[in-house]
Amino acid sequence: MNVLREWLGEKKKKLHFTLIDPDKQAPEKAAKMAATCSSYGTDAIMVGGSTVSRKNVEETVVAIKDAVNLPIILFPNSSNAVTESADYIFFMCLLNSKKRRFLVEEQLAGALAVKEYGIHPISMGYIVVSTSKKPTTVESIADLDIIQEGDIQKLLKYALTAEYYGMQCVYLEAGSGAEKPVPNEMIMAVHSNLSIPLIVGGGIRDGKTALDKVEHGADVIVTGTIAEENQTKVKEIIEAVKEYDL
Repeated sequence: MNVLREWLGEKKKKLHFTLIDPDKQAPEKAAKMAATCSSYGTDAIMVGGSTVSRKNVEETVVAIKDAVNLPIILFPNSSNAVTESADYIFFMCLLNSKKRRFLVEEQLAGALAVKEYGIHPISMGYIVVSTSKKPTTVESIADLDIIQEGDIQKLLKYALTAEYYGMQCVYLEAGSGAEKPVPNEMIMAVHSNLSIPLIVGGGIRDGKTALDKVEHGADVIVTGTIAEENQTKVKEIIEAVKEYDL
């Protein structure tokens, strides 16, 4: 069963997920952020980052679960971020990394824990598109086969590989704090060639941009950095995503 398809429903409504990085604030503050975003209408809370530890993740997940009644999805940087309190985990492969670690090693290291803890895996093809002059954190650590803005053919090869492997969704990521989001023409091209849900994140800082991305084919919009910096903008983004379904 494709959980994301179930959440999107028959009418393919658009979703918003809030990404919270446990390294950037105490669990209590993370819980307040989640509660605020929940009141604005976000559909799920993702917990993860580039350098988080298992202890930080677990404490943050527990605090958020006490504060909101939303699905909590682990967005792990490594097997060390697999903790027992989450509802779901994006069991993902960073497809355009050249490092075996991000293709299969971390997944192997975490698989038994996912089973033992009873976390529901959502298999994901994670693809990073380079939109910034200065490398984002994920670009710095992952040794990427770079996908530049406008390189649609290369992006489609990776996206279709994800679907043909049987993954449940594709995530196009510009990176945390990216200067620009994934371009519309790249989103539209992937959307028109896939039959699985498309998630888009990175560099989305206002409602107009969020609406633009869902109009071009994004099924789920993820915002992280802006949730930490400007809650008013998060409300604007969530309202824009929901406006598309009206």
